[in-house]
Amino acid sequence: MKDWILTWLVETWDILLEMSPYLLLGFILAGLLSIVVRQELIERWLGKRSFGSVVKASLLGVPLPLCSCGVIPVTSSLYQRGASKGATTSFLTSTPQTGVDSILATAGLIGPFFAWFRVAVALASGIIAGLIVDLLDKEAPKTNSIESQAPVTDTRHAGEKFRAIFTYGFYTLPQEIGKTLVLGIILAGLLGAVLPENWGENYLSNPWLTYLAVTMIAIPLYVCSTGSIPIAFALLASGVSPGAALVFLIAGPATNVATITTLYKMLGRRTIFIYLLSIIGISWLSGWLLDIYGGTLIRETMAHHEMSGEFSWIKFISAISLLGMITWTYLHPKLAQKKIQTTMTDSDTITLKIEGMTCSHCANHVKQALEGISGIRSAKADANQNLAWVEGQDINLSQVSQAVEEAGYEFKGTN
Repeated sequence: MKDWILTWLVETWDILLEMSPYLLLGFILAGLLSIVVRQELIERWLGKRSFGSVVKASLLGVPLPLCSCGVIPVTSSLYQRGASKGATTSFLTSTPQTGVDSILATAGLIGPFFAWFRVAVALASGIIAGLIVDLLDKEAPKTNSIESQAPVTDTRHAGEKFRAIFTYGFYTLPQEIGKTLVLGIILAGLLGAVLPENWGENYLSNPWLTYLAVTMIAIPLYVCSTGSIPIAFALLASGVSPGAALVFLIAGPATNVATITTLYKMLGRRTIFIYLLSIIGISWLSGWLLDIYGGTLIRETMAHHEMSGEFSWIKFISAISLLGMITWTYLHPKLAQKKIQTTMTDSDTITLKIEGMTCSHCANHVKQALEGISGIRSAKADANQNLAWVEGQDINLSQVSQAVEEAGYEFKGTN
């Protein structure tokens, strides 16, 4: 029993060591992207119903570090402000599959070839899904065209931009993916400890049945593009084919029950059907191609990775820093909840129950939607509690309900 637990801990720590330096670098680059590619710019670029807007949507989505829940408010805003269903679907398909942090972590843990193949699949799946939606769904974009809006100029000085980079890269993003990342690493260590080395080759020899099994597990499972990497690595180490691991990395982050339910209300049954069918079909085809043409190269990379596991101070310091960062971002919101409630003690403050918020992007999207309502002076939202607080006078709850639902969430009344 002690040997099994020790093996689990060693496997978990080894995976954390390998991923940490790449994740920290990815967080820095994600912070840079957060100020260079702002949501207002994304919305302006994707207004036309055209091949170009679909391609641009997929190109923009690949590097952005938005998880499958964080992409919902951005996608909702795109569609509400005039993006076509094709561009919206393209962005929705490619974005949660990757991200600059996920790409670097994949390269560090599984190898550059696998990482770039994953990027290519994310890009292609977004373009294909968006084009199919535009071809089969002839509904015109909303009339409030994005192109007609004036560009938003970033007037922040250098110090404010640096703080924004640091805040997003080392607080907001770890807060969003921290729980699933830690869970993924722990599960990967567990799989590495309990699964025999050739388990996948002995029991999952039929590739198509393996793809089906992985898909059935991945679709209902909420796992971010970065948190899914250690699990895919553990599957590869146990003998599962690289193609099956790729299917998990595509289907897991791009689909989950919460995302499908929310987007069904926004885009409709036909679009969601095309979205799911495109992801499943492209992931299976890509997995099959990877197994045929790249399987040997990936297994050689994995073998070299196992042989070169030597101690590194950079990896050790990165791992400790990452654990400290995730711990702080988990504890800080709980400490800040009292501050929110004490700073909003006005008699006109109303507490709202809102379901569907799962990350800081969701909370910020709800906050912006509430602040746009007449009579509301200020608003706060907390995804952990599924609550929001508004200050103002003569607040119309029917307008609150409409604004929250248009943002992609569900208003459950006052608390």
